[in-house]
Amino acid sequence: MKTPQEKILALQLKAEAREKSLPNWPEGKRGTPNTFLRSALFSAAPTNAERPYLDGEVIASQKGFTIKFTGKRLNQEDLTLWETLVHMAREHPLGVTCEFTSYGILKAMNLGTGGAEQVRLHDGIRRLAACLVEIEVDNSRAYFQSLIVSGVEDKVESRYTLELSKSLSKLYVQSTWVDWDQRIALRRKPLAQALHGYYSSHKEPYPVKLETLQALTGSKNKQKAGFKRLLSKALDDLVEIGFLEFYLIEDDRVIVSRKNPERGV
Repeated sequence: MKTPQEKILALQLKAEAREKSLPNWPEGKRGTPNTFLRSALFSAAPTNAERPYLDGEVIASQKGFTIKFTGKRLNQEDLTLWETLVHMAREHPLGVTCEFTSYGILKAMNLGTGGAEQVRLHDGIRRLAACLVEIEVDNSRAYFQSLIVSGVEDKVESRYTLELSKSLSKLYVQSTWVDWDQRIALRRKPLAQALHGYYSSHKEPYPVKLETLQALTGSKNKQKAGFKRLLSKALDDLVEIGFLEFYLIEDDRVIVSRKNPERGV
């Protein structure tokens, strides 16, 4: 039988191990912090849109947390890459370097593996390493670090050795397992992807103002009517892939019903 001291030590070791690791979500899902999904950190801007450089800019987010960002503006393709890297590294302790081949990353994202894709992959990894994200939750604690701490590129073997932050696990206290097949089905539809992530983080989504979704998706469409048209098309896409049962836009409020909701808050 363990002594009280041994029991305390075992609990401490278990807690430390939990802090150094990510949750073990299923293969068909991608674990993503709710702070990422409920903000415009990864905007719904088109992939080929200009990426302005932001310096400590406050990013639109849901109440309860504040995000400041420094670096080139991120979009939904950057989120796809981020989710892929974290998914591939989730079985390793945080803070430990993990090796990835360019081929393996691209295949995991359901992309081609040619030269152009390799260049875009490298650009995406550089953006995630060069940015600084500051997330303050409930005016108490703030997480601030780049999304990739450091890395080495082996150009001969087309291989990356990357390190993810040890403190990353704190962001997963409130997180969502995003359906990967549905997200990939929405590729090249950034607004639909952003909405899919946002509504995935809510089991029973409540009505949201049109202007709120416009801010949380990082839309640059200045006209409400123009955004409303884009929003309707994106919500049609979510119904088509079986994520939503229906939606209604009434008096500038957006009402949706999820189909078979699983993990969400």
